Amino acid sequence: PNKVNVHGFLTVNNGEKMSKSRGTGLDPLKYLSLGMNPEWLRYYIAAKLNGRNEDVDFNPEDFMARVNSDLVGKYINIASRAAGFIAKRLGGKLGVVSADGEALLKQLDEGVAPIAKLYDERDFAKALREVMLLADKVNAYVDQNKPWDLAKQAGQDARLHDVCTTCIQAFRLLSLQLKPVLPALAAQVESFLKVAPLTIEAAQTLLPAGHSIQAYQHLMQRVDPSQLESLFEVPEPVVPVLVPGGEE
Repeated sequence: PNKVNVHGFLTVNNGEKMSKSRGTGLDPLKYLSLGMNPEWLRYYIAAKLNGRNEDVDFNPEDFMARVNSDLVGKYINIASRAAGFIAKRLGGKLGVVSADGEALLKQLDEGVAPIAKLYDERDFAKALREVMLLADKVNAYVDQNKPWDLAKQAGQDARLHDVCTTCIQAFRLLSLQLKPVLPALAAQVESFLKVAPLTIEAAQTLLPAGHSIQAYQHLMQRVDPSQLESLFEVPEPVVPVLVPGGEE
């Protein structure tokens, strides 16, 4: 083989090697038992992989910041900020995208092929950085248009519909770009948007005006600091007890 898909060791807290006795091991079964989302860990590790054989360091504070800021704050919030208005005010259906929305969606669409190439090259870290830069552009659009203010203004329903539709179309494209790393979440998004499995070919066409979507439900929770504390909690040492006349 001329390409071997392998990476270095997983270390904890600035390069410290795993040790059960010191509580520095990342136990995947304990991780799951605490109700922690496997896709949080998939995203965090992928965001550090670059196609070269290098160690990957797990830092709890950095892990929580990346998941809560990138995945929930930048990505998931795009859908949560728009879908509610579509369900409650706009009949649960998408509208028409105006010129400024089309310009934004064009930037996201143009990013699909280069990001796919980065995945092929196993430079997952750069691919995810590019996705989050695009998410920043979408959030800037949301902050500029403020759908929560449009919803309070008389005669602005058409613009509200336009802005929220643009956000959902953008969320669909971002979901496609994140799908290689977050397949389970992508499946939830496909159900929420009532679309066929997301593919690069499907991304070439926007969802049509009048396309209905499901009412929004939380797609991903934030990392709770208490979960991380429990994950790295050092177990109490087992002290043998001697029974007179018997064994330990």
